[in-house]
Amino acid sequence: MMMPANFSAVSENEMTYVMGGSVADYLAPVMTKKEWSNFSKNLVTIIGNSYLGNFVNNTLGVIFSGTYVPGGVLSNFGSDISGIWNANFDGTDTKSKILSGMAGVLNVGLNIAGNLAAIYNLGFGTVKNGAEKAAITEFSATDLL
Repeated sequence: MMMPANFSAVSENEMTYVMGGSVADYLAPVMTKKEWSNFSKNLVTIIGNSYLGNFVNNTLGVIFSGTYVPGGVLSNFGSDISGIWNANFDGTDTKSKILSGMAGVLNVGLNIAGNLAAIYNLGFGTVKNGAEKAAITEFSATDLL
């Protein structure tokens, strides 16, 4: 019987696999479109969670404060953006103006993205009802003394 030139007789217990089966295949499988989509959704949710309290305070907190003036919501966001800009901008010389202006634009943009992520959370998440655990407790006349 003729064997190919690259043939060698090896017993079964001496066989090794040279293709596939690497440790990386098991520890870090390739992320497909589905996993990347889930990653993106989770990242937006995490960012939105960190901005949610401030977003609700700047919108609903202002509207239902009892002293709402039309435009008050926008002035709160405007003061947030102004504060971020002032914390980043250094207008001492031309180079500082350019670099700190770029940092200011970046940080204002990130703040806007964070607030948009909070809106995403409100649109796709479920808010817990605080009245779930509310209960009426019984008391007697002696409790009033």
